[in-house]
Amino acid sequence: MKRTSLAMMMMLVAGAGSAQTFSLDDNPDAPLTSANYPGLFSAEDPFGLFLPPTAAGLIGPSPTLIPGLAGSTYVDGDLLTVVPPIPFAPVRDVFTVAGTYLNAVSADHEVFNVNQAQEMNIRFSVDRATGGLPGSALAVEAGFSQQPGDIYISERLFPNPGNFVGTLGSGPFAGILATAVIVPGNNFLEIDESMLHLTAGNGVGVFVPPGVPAPMIGPGRHDNVDAFNALPNPTLDIDGDNTTDVDVFMSMPPGEAAAVGFTAADLFAIPKGTPGVVPPPWALGPMMGLNMLGMVPNTQLDSQLDDIDGLVVWDIGDLGPNADFRAEPNRDYALFSLSERSASLRALRSAGIPVDGSTIFFTDFSGAFAVYLFGSQVGISDFAINGQQVANLDALEIRASVAPPCDPCVLADVNMDGMVNPADFAAFIAAYNAGLDIADQNCDGEITPADFAAFIANYNLCS
Repeated sequence: MKRTSLAMMMMLVAGAGSAQTFSLDDNPDAPLTSANYPGLFSAEDPFGLFLPPTAAGLIGPSPTLIPGLAGSTYVDGDLLTVVPPIPFAPVRDVFTVAGTYLNAVSADHEVFNVNQAQEMNIRFSVDRATGGLPGSALAVEAGFSQQPGDIYISERLFPNPGNFVGTLGSGPFAGILATAVIVPGNNFLEIDESMLHLTAGNGVGVFVPPGVPAPMIGPGRHDNVDAFNALPNPTLDIDGDNTTDVDVFMSMPPGEAAAVGFTAADLFAIPKGTPGVVPPPWALGPMMGLNMLGMVPNTQLDSQLDDIDGLVVWDIGDLGPNADFRAEPNRDYALFSLSERSASLRALRSAGIPVDGSTIFFTDFSGAFAVYLFGSQVGISDFAINGQQVANLDALEIRASVAPPCDPCVLADVNMDGMVNPADFAAFIAAYNAGLDIADQNCDGEITPADFAAFIANYNLCS
């Protein structure tokens, strides 16, 4: 059963002052920390196609990953966090979850489903070659060479993508959702890289506050946040046993995915409490409409068409229809971005659809995907170098809150024994007849016959 305690629900909006979970990207074609997988590439050029010189000159590695400089050896796939009394560098939150490289990570956001969180802000990071629209915090920080280690948040609220579950129809590309309009938006700086104990060019352990000029971005100078997660808990390992305490979903970059026989468009799940090993895929790329359009970007990485770069997953319920840990079409859903040069991006652009590495897509795992937001809506600048798109959203997260009394799994556990089971039916009838607050299963402030249907829905969601 997926159940969130009332105490935890009071803390569901993570503030910038609390710890966060994130990963950093390694260097491009000669990784310093990943000898088992030679020939991999960085966040700016995951397919190894070598960007135009203006952008290629900005490629990693993140200095904090360089052995010896941070006082410990971290790798691209390690999920890091911040312990305030240790100011020199980040510390490991969870050991590497898949070999040595990681592209995107998301804890299960089920508690923020469409019935509980109608609106949300978009949190994100960008790579070293990406800037912001004029007036945005991203533009300011990019002007000071500080943007790749920061976390930004959209000024605007956007509808929960769960509103679109079951609406996509046939794939692979299902079009542009009503939320996606080419209207410039703004963003704010939510977490400066200095708050994550990352460097902006002055060396590991030397931090630059926001709004202050930093050294120009060059190879190996600036840390780049490649994945980020803050909900439902600021960290993934809550009890300190080096394993995740929530279900975690992730993707791998093309090089490593090819090395282990999968693709960079596949999603993997690490169930809570399990060691960090490569599991079977939770959702293969075609379930999201990916790996279905365009041509292979790099023939040396055969079968690698699309690369999921940012990710937020809503896994509704523990098990799939076959009682296995797999994505359920038209029930589970996700937001994601694709790395530049992904085959689907190039195919859609050739059809006149203005997508790039900053576009945020939606899927309900029914074999299709659609545009949820354009990057400009969250204040990311869309620009190209010699005809090649450069804008790239690296990490993706949301900010949302849930009113504590309306957690469906708290409500469905009417007898409050920590389990949602048939005993709660009798408990609900008794509570309803007695007029107890717990009988208000639809959270409308009244106890009416409508709460019977709401209780059944809450029970089915959480049992």
